[in-house]
This record gives sequence, structure tokens and C-alpha cells, in this order.
Amino acid sequence: MRNITTLALVALLAACKPAPEKTPAATEVSAPPVPAAKADGPAAATTAVSLDGEGLRFIDKASGKASLLAFGVPRVQAETALANVAGQQDDRSTNAECGAGAMEFTRYDAMTLNFQDGKFVGWFLGNEPGAAAYSTASGIAIGTTRARAAESVSIVDLEDSTLGEEFSIGTGDNVVGGMFAAPGDAAKIDALFAGVNCFFR
Repeated sequence: MRNITTLALVALLAACKPAPEKTPAATEVSAPPVPAAKADGPAAATTAVSLDGEGLRFIDKASGKASLLAFGVPRVQAETALANVAGQQDDRSTNAECGAGAMEFTRYDAMTLNFQDGKFVGWFLGNEPGAAAYSTASGIAIGTTRARAAESVSIVDLEDSTLGEEFSIGTGDNVVGGMFAAPGDAAKIDALFAGVNCFFR
């Protein structure tokens, strides 16, 4: 009888024990959407911007006529010219520790204009929304493969560059630099730049 009572008590305690909590299923966290590039300046529909080793060239889409926004022009002139096509600037920033000296920057989507002493001295185009709006006169752009670029320009690889797969195209004062995302002919251009930039080599 005692054994039966003991078994009954054990069964009762087991029934009173709370059931283990179910572990909630892991919720998948999605990355926030990448904002679309603006390209909503008043002249966006009629003007294209071409990458150049001497600055930026603004091309009239109807006539094909080009005007150079040359390195050395005042900051306000450069900002106004690009905003007329790219739309309002995203931000301004400063870096006092650049290898070339203190610099200021104004960013428009993927394009950043570089300034020193109030003058336009360089530009940098990253692999970001809006980059597709820019290319060189020979069609070199972000995403162009090495093999495709080599069909239209002479590519000079910068050996032992601390920046990675760095290269340059053009000669004399009209040199545009860039970086491939990886080695090999299938590698795509990940950045393009000209003039003075804030690089740490």
C-alpha cells in the first residue's frame, strides 16, 4: 500500500511540474534598404557628367558639347555645378590627417568632391548608388571589367600599392586612377578617382 501511495505522489509532482518554455524561433533581421540615388538636379535630364583626369566634364546630351569643371575652381562653383545635375549634396566632412594635408569633402551619392584651401582639387567615385551615372569619355565606369577596360584604354597597374588592385589610365595631366575589386581579367572596377585624394599609402 505504501508503494502505491509513493508512486501516486511521484506522479502528482510530475504533473505539477511546469512544461519547459518553447524557444522562440529566430527572427530574420533584414538589412535596411539602400536609398536610391537622387540625380534630380534641374539639369539632370539634359546634362551628363564625364569623369576626367583634369576635373569633371559636363556634356550637353543634345549637342554633345562639353565644358570642363577644372581642378582649381572655387568650392562653391564646383558644388553648384554638380548639384545642378546630381541634386542636393548628402553631406560635408573634413579630415585634417590626409596624406596630402587637411581636406574638405562634399558628397553627392557615390561622388565625392575634394577640396583644399577652398578649391576643387579632386574627386572620388565609389561603388555606391548613383555611380552608374558617371563614366569616362571612353566608357570606363564602376563595374567595368578589366578585360573590357583594356579594349579601349591602356591600363597601368600600380605594383605594391597599399590600396589593393590599384591602376591608372590616361597620360600626363589627364590621369584617372582606380581600383579593381580583385585580380584577374574578370575583376570589376570598384572605385575611380582623380586629382588629390585622401589616401594613406
